[in-house]
Amino acid sequence: MNIFDHYRQRYEAAKDEEFTLQDFLTICRQDRSAYANAAERLLMAIGEPNMVDTAQEPRLSRLFSNRVIARYPAFEEFYGMEDAIEQIVSYLKHAAQGLEEKKQILYLLGPVGVANHRSLNG
Repeated sequence: MNIFDHYRQRYEAAKDEEFTLQDFLTICRQDRSAYANAAERLLMAIGEPNMVDTAQEPRLSRLFSNRVIARYPAFEEFYGMEDAIEQIVSYLKHAAQGLEEKKQILYLLGPVGVANHRSLNG
């Protein structure tokens, strides 16, 4: 593939498409992400959680007080941040439902100098 074919392929993938209303409704019926808002798209990207019963593992039971915690595959490299991630996911779920969080701005703030960029660039 030469550079012109590569450019043509990228142009074809990125150019605007026009649909009839019937075509758009058919696409919406097949793919929810066609009409999803930003919060719904983020939830789709994060995925479904794996529920972990910490009472079954002695080390985790001391850390999480025998609670059932949700671990998301997208954040599997982030240890000890389960509560913070759950709060963010909860915010996104409420925003996706159109509740008050939909009108609010999510502002992530952490301690200075403790590799906050790792959470965002992960």
